[in-house]
Formats: sequence, C-alpha cells, structure tokens
Amino acid sequence: MMMSKFKSFVFIGCTLVMHLFFLNNVQAQQKVKKDTLYFKIDNSYLFENKNIPKTFFIEDGNGHTEFCFQEAEILFDLKPIQVLDLKYFIRNSKFFINQGKIALDIKGLVDFMKNYKIILIRESDKKTEYIKVNVSIMIFG
Repeated sequence: MMMSKFKSFVFIGCTLVMHLFFLNNVQAQQKVKKDTLYFKIDNSYLFENKNIPKTFFIEDGNGHTEFCFQEAEILFDLKPIQVLDLKYFIRNSKFFINQGKIALDIKGLVDFMKNYKIILIRESDKKTEYIKVNVSIMIFG
C-alpha cells in the first residue's frame, strides 16, 4: 500500500512537471507582437539613397557610421492612426546629443527601433506605398 501511494505521488509529480514544461514551451514559442511606428519619407531628413537601392538614410549621420532603414517589403492599404515626424522623433530623443557638436547615439537608436515594427510612407500622385523596413547600421570606409 505504501508503494502504491509513492507511485501515485511520483506519477502526479511527473505529470505536473510535464504540464509546466509544456506551458513554458508554448509561451516561449508565441511571437511577441511589436507596436508599429509610421514615418513619412520627406526626402530631406529621411531620404532614399540613390546609390544603395531600397536603403533609407537620415540627415543626422556622421559620414562614417550611418543609421539606416532597409526595405523588407511593400505594403498597401494600411490605415495608420498616427504618422510621426522622424526628425522631431529623433532630435527629441535620448539618442540625440547636442552639446556644441551634434552627435547621434546610433547603436542606442538601432537597439530602441528594433523593438518596433517600422513602416515608412512614400506618397506620390498615384498611390501611397507603405514600406516595412528593418533598422541597420552601415559603416563606410
């Protein structure tokens, strides 16, 4: 009788451990949904590089290490609730340092932006394109 109680406890304990392991596995496999930030391509502060297709740079680069967006896919018919001004967004962030000489914490900005889904908006007379992009750093020699 003692042996059967022991087996029951072991069985219940193993079952409980398996259920907890399964629940943790399921939670770990769920994708984390990211908030979306929309920015308009204004061709002055945020512009597409003519020499590097599907790559968008910002005016606040230093010439050697550049923050950029790289096109991942074109989307249509999105309805953004709010479109942000990228220049205002960056220049009023903790990543923009203006102490006599303007500097941008590029790595910090990239790490921050990777937490969001970024959509750039390009408008023309005929259509509006929504460009899903990845944030990146380019180093020039």
